[in-house]
Amino acid sequence: MVGMRLLFIYSGIQTLSHLGENVVGAFKMLEKEMGNFHIQTHFPTTDPLANLAEKIKSFRPQIALVFCKDAHPMTRYIRNWAPGIPIGLWVVNDPYHLTDYEWMVPSYDFMLTQDSGCVPYYRNVKKRPAFHVPLAVNPVLYRPMNVSPTYQSDICFVGSAWPGRLPFFDRLRVLLMKKKFLIIGEGWEKLKYYHQLKRGIRTNKIPPDEVSRYYNGAKIVLNIHRTSDDLGRNPRKVPALTPNNRTFDIAACGAFQLASKRYDLGRYYQLGKEMVDYSDITDLKRKMIYYLNHEQQRKKIAEGAYQRTLQEHSYHVRMRRLVGILHGYLRRRN
Repeated sequence: MVGMRLLFIYSGIQTLSHLGENVVGAFKMLEKEMGNFHIQTHFPTTDPLANLAEKIKSFRPQIALVFCKDAHPMTRYIRNWAPGIPIGLWVVNDPYHLTDYEWMVPSYDFMLTQDSGCVPYYRNVKKRPAFHVPLAVNPVLYRPMNVSPTYQSDICFVGSAWPGRLPFFDRLRVLLMKKKFLIIGEGWEKLKYYHQLKRGIRTNKIPPDEVSRYYNGAKIVLNIHRTSDDLGRNPRKVPALTPNNRTFDIAACGAFQLASKRYDLGRYYQLGKEMVDYSDITDLKRKMIYYLNHEQQRKKIAEGAYQRTLQEHSYHVRMRRLVGILHGYLRRRN
């Protein structure tokens, strides 16, 4: 592969899942390993604008990538100081917030999206080259470990109370109340049956090291994907097809999960052997009861998902693939 110099612009604002830090860390590892790939980072929230000009002058990037939407105003400076290089926008919350940033797309030369359902939208509607780069896991943060009883449960869910999830847990309440359960995240006081379930609810955000402990302590971790237009910001009803990063986080802990169906899930794990999904609440209840009573099957499936995740779904593996995508894009442009 011919060498490539990538300018990576990221707001520096830390997300709960440390997405930006995981991506930058993986890129830095690849820079050491590959020899022909080089990266320069810029954080607009902490670096003066003059620093960007100096970095561009000394680094001479061949391609630029803006992570999420925070650094959009940087595009005009990049085009001024590095004329002719392609600039891509990398979106990691598709399609839930489509109206928040779709107006930005014409300012960029190409798109990266974490959900495969948005690729046709960017290509056909927005007329931009678009590539699918799913999220992944940092196995340093999410890994198997022994945990104290505080973190142990029969059933665990970590995540925010998005509108599509609230009625789901209200309908699970009878089963949950018979088990040791934990629901952790913001907004769960909005549950219709909150007062019946509040003994197992923690309405606060927790960092990845704590999330990992709760995953390790659970017999079953629920992975309830968001509905594609849960906030009313996806008026085109672009489908959400790709599993969320929680899928990989849970698997990297060696934990067993029951995941709501996503079209692409079978592309990443062998269903029934490395991952178990469910179709509706009736199916979920049946599988929760079954797998709570079949420990060896749980462990075997979780081990399969764990091995697959380490081999194929770390940020290191993803960013290596992304470097190949960017190289191919540059080659086709030249």
